[in-house]
Amino acid sequence: MAKNILALSGRTFDGKDLLEKATVLVDDSGRISEFGEDTRPDHGLKSISDSKYTILPGLMDVHMHFFGSRKEDIAEWNVIPAELASIRSVTDMRNILFAGFTTVRDLGSKSGVFLAQAEYEGDIMGPHVISAGHSLAQTGGDDDFKGLPLDMAQKLSYSYYCDGPWECVSAVRKVIREGGEVIKLYASGGFAAGGKPLPNLTVEEIRAIVEEGHRAGVRVTAHAYGEEALINVIDAGVDSIDHGIGLTEDIAEKIRKAGIYYVPTMSVYKAGRIDPHHIGLLTLIRGRSKANRDEIVKKHITKEIEIARDVGLKMATGTDYVGAENSVHGNNADELVYMSEYLGPVETLRAATSRAAECVGLSNTGTLKPGNYADLVVVEGNPGKNMEDVRKNRVKFVMHNGRLYDCQNGTEIYLK
Repeated sequence: MAKNILALSGRTFDGKDLLEKATVLVDDSGRISEFGEDTRPDHGLKSISDSKYTILPGLMDVHMHFFGSRKEDIAEWNVIPAELASIRSVTDMRNILFAGFTTVRDLGSKSGVFLAQAEYEGDIMGPHVISAGHSLAQTGGDDDFKGLPLDMAQKLSYSYYCDGPWECVSAVRKVIREGGEVIKLYASGGFAAGGKPLPNLTVEEIRAIVEEGHRAGVRVTAHAYGEEALINVIDAGVDSIDHGIGLTEDIAEKIRKAGIYYVPTMSVYKAGRIDPHHIGLLTLIRGRSKANRDEIVKKHITKEIEIARDVGLKMATGTDYVGAENSVHGNNADELVYMSEYLGPVETLRAATSRAAECVGLSNTGTLKPGNYADLVVVEGNPGKNMEDVRKNRVKFVMHNGRLYDCQNGTEIYLK
């Protein structure tokens, strides 16, 4: 029979609502045994209780990459050896966990499926990883590094190139074979490779990917810039849309009716900003054509987020950070800070916990309820009023896989 090993008491966000006083009991199986405003800890049980602290479910970043690159450079993202990417990403894993994130969704990398396995087996410290393995793209698409011959570019890429429905079905099967737990497709170009983002993959190709992914029991998410790409992925039946640049009220209503999750990735467009009128990271990424991108992005991180909020889209937090110099893993709370400016603190916390869990298909985390995994974070302050309190310098403790860590000292607190 499981035995309680830890009690956490105080101000609590349970994944849905903020409670001024509640207690979480954790047992030695690494699960929540009891939770509530009337819950009382066992006498003599190790406890964390401080009026300055807030207890939350572990935070989630549902769009990031383990590129192991320290530069905002599409060439390096493609040519970096998987071995080096994996080794560097071990440090990124630790930094993400100590920033209070207990689950991440890696949407295309050479190392993600291996990191996921190593974390699951207890060989490395880090968040639970849901990895797409290789992402799926058309030949000549967004992440096809055109500075190399095609055969070499495909061999080195973190994407499988596929053209035509049957090649797309085959590519999905390759992702499943390598251990991917989600399918990520590029329904358009982006800014990383330069030029104007155009639709990629046909509706028939996207639908083939979605149907094969669902047949294999995994969710399908789509990178989409522009109205045509957004309509294509809605019609094809994806489970979530990432970036979603070009959102209109009509398209937002279609997304809402289809029950599709929306991950706006505000952080990647705001990262490195010094002048508030300057979109920082985009000017650092290689690309030869501005394609009015500053104007496009400014509209996305203001007007389009307001549309998504007002229509009632199911939004989840994702940074699109890759671990490079201006998108550092460990700064993943940036997304919560930016999103809270439009959604408010409580709705943003939902987007980073319970709704993020729904988005990625996890039913055993994201909320504080008995039987769920004890993925927990304790921050100093009250993010229900000030979202700056979820930044890594405010994260005091994190619990994951039944293990409690002091995040400021970088040490484990032994409970058994």
